[in-house]
Amino acid sequence: VRGGVSERERVMSALRRLDVDVFDSGANFVLFRPRSRRGRDVWQGLLDRSVLIRDCSGWPRLAGCLRVTVGTRAENDAFIEALQEVLAS
Repeated sequence: VRGGVSERERVMSALRRLDVDVFDSGANFVLFRPRSRRGRDVWQGLLDRSVLIRDCSGWPRLAGCLRVTVGTRAENDAFIEALQEVLAS
């Protein structure tokens, strides 16, 4: 089973400890905006680490925003670890 409410909450909780703004979600994805890095640069850094998320920065009112789909625990852990690396670089 992919995702689920508990995994979404776990991902959101992990993101709130990082340098990003997290938007509340009831869906199987989480929208967030890096605070001190351009969203596009964070997206590219994740892509370079083979982590695929959506760059929403071109959408109306979502400048700098990125969206990650909630996956399995292992997928979410890989995403969080890669995001921590990108934000620290």
